[in-house]
Amino acid sequence: MKRTIKKYGNRKLYDSAESRYISMTELKQIIRDGEDVEVIDTRTGNDITSEVLTKAIVEAGGKDGLSPDALHSLIRWGTTAFESGLAFLGRSLHKVLPLADRADVKGLMDKVRTLEGRVEELQQQLRQQENQSSSNGKQPPVS
Repeated sequence: MKRTIKKYGNRKLYDSAESRYISMTELKQIIRDGEDVEVIDTRTGNDITSEVLTKAIVEAGGKDGLSPDALHSLIRWGTTAFESGLAFLGRSLHKVLPLADRADVKGLMDKVRTLEGRVEELQQQLRQQENQSSSNGKQPPVS
């Protein structure tokens, strides 16, 4: 059963299960703890869960937030492609993780972190090249 969160016109979130107002940070922690939520707009009665959870991700900043580059890509690819990719990744991990021991999973996570770091480095290099090209009056290469 989903935990109902009510969103009032003053932008406050009210947790019906605990009978108290909660912050966006607390909402994210509820989800991290494994609970599913539904967010209802008290003015209209509409389910606005997707809107509120998207806002929670975008406004997160730091390690929890999505970079502007990731948000641009998400819009370009469309949510369907993004969700399909996440679903595929989830199915793949569910098949692999039960077969792996702790050392294998740790090794896999280390490799993923290394790969993420390399991708970030490449993105920074690309941004630097684009900045240099634009400051030299040249057009960046078209991919």
